[in-house]
Amino acid sequence: MKVYLVPQQYITQIYPQIDKYIDKLVPTSHGRFEKIDLVNDILTGRATLWTVVDEEDDNKVYGVIFTELSNYPRKKMLSISFASGDNLESWIEESLEVLENWAVDNDCVAMEITGRRGWVKKLQSHNWKEEFVIVKKENLKKKTLKVVETEKEDGKEKRRGNSSNSAGRVKDISEQTA
Repeated sequence: MKVYLVPQQYITQIYPQIDKYIDKLVPTSHGRFEKIDLVNDILTGRATLWTVVDEEDDNKVYGVIFTELSNYPRKKMLSISFASGDNLESWIEESLEVLENWAVDNDCVAMEITGRRGWVKKLQSHNWKEEFVIVKKENLKKKTLKVVETEKEDGKEKRRGNSSNSAGRVKDISEQTA
């Protein structure tokens, strides 16, 4: 298996061979991307498309990889945002070597992958390590916010109303947003 960078002008030509792999990427984005978004990213150059090809099998495509150059304030990294394909074990090592060379050629100091936890175990033998975890919350609901106010005179707290309320009074600001 060989891993190739696909120039933008050839994406539409190769699209019929990669369409099924892009379909597999959508559910792994957990609602962040639809197929049109992923295709737009590679057509506009926001993401770089790589294909995994078996030259001995009539150049059949066995997988796709999406990468981006991430310019953080303190370092530049090659980000592997998506990968999908068949027979991963037969092309993972080749793809990591090609991508690392490309990262070095583009002045990156590291590579990163955002994906399912299964990648951690799969990449450990290639000297990758888990750096952090993303935690999310869905079904967000707007809450009523309350602020505790105290009034001070000469550096001493002046209580208003109920003397048992040592924290001050509560003012309803439910119409305000953060």
